[in-house]
Amino acid sequence: MRNIFIFFVLISCVLAFKDKLLHYITDEVAGGSYKYYSLAYDGFIKIVLISEVGDTDLYASQTTTKPTYEPDQYCLQSATCGEDIILIPDSFKRPVSIGVYGHPSHENNKYILLVYQTTDTENISYKRNSDIHNEEQKPSISTSITWYLLDFLFHVLF
Repeated sequence: MRNIFIFFVLISCVLAFKDKLLHYITDEVAGGSYKYYSLAYDGFIKIVLISEVGDTDLYASQTTTKPTYEPDQYCLQSATCGEDIILIPDSFKRPVSIGVYGHPSHENNKYILLVYQTTDTENISYKRNSDIHNEEQKPSISTSITWYLLDFLFHVLF
């Protein structure tokens, strides 16, 4: 009973944030390989990639179904050593293809992929092949910890 109460409290905290969570994935990808997803949600979308083990990078394309790190194979990308964030404008043609690349420095890379619908579109410019590194757009540490705890509780309870 206590576990269920904690689970609902954590969900309430997450729902209080200004971005609406649309999808949540926990997965792994081998080093030097890609995992692909298709994004069909309309509107202004924020994708957050959190590397739990290893280092993963994020690529998105409205023109090709399997974006890679090659410059002509993606429209948006984030390839940092930490949390990767890309913002997909509502003007992008749907479905948008999403690629998660596992850095070859690790044999296996574990990650969390979060997809949000957001209304926070102020002061955002779009440039082909540019990273977006704005502190205001990064979710807080508490958000990341909350999602990690939710994932852990989900695995324990179910």
